Amino acid sequence: MKVILSKAITAHGAEVTELELREPTGKDVQELGFPYIVLMNGDDQALQIQVKTVGKYVSRLAAVPPSSIDQLSAGDWSALAGAVLSFFGVEAAA
Repeated sequence: MKVILSKAITAHGAEVTELELREPTGKDVQELGFPYIVLMNGDDQALQIQVKTVGKYVSRLAAVPPSSIDQLSAGDWSALAGAVLSFFGVEAAA
């Protein structure tokens, strides 16, 4: 899944304007865990996004170092978080 960045970042010494995320494997999930927690309160449920886990997924799935993830704008980070969550059948709220 390709995500076009609104602001370029540096990865591996080069300017990057888009990140291509591969689909996570079972190994990825076993090593990183799920990028969210389901919170239950009676009949209500909500998702709590695990920010650090999402960042690890973006780094791994896009094959860029964590230092590149640190450079992302908030909007780009949010778009990438939505992309990661979509692999798990979760639609992120805007």
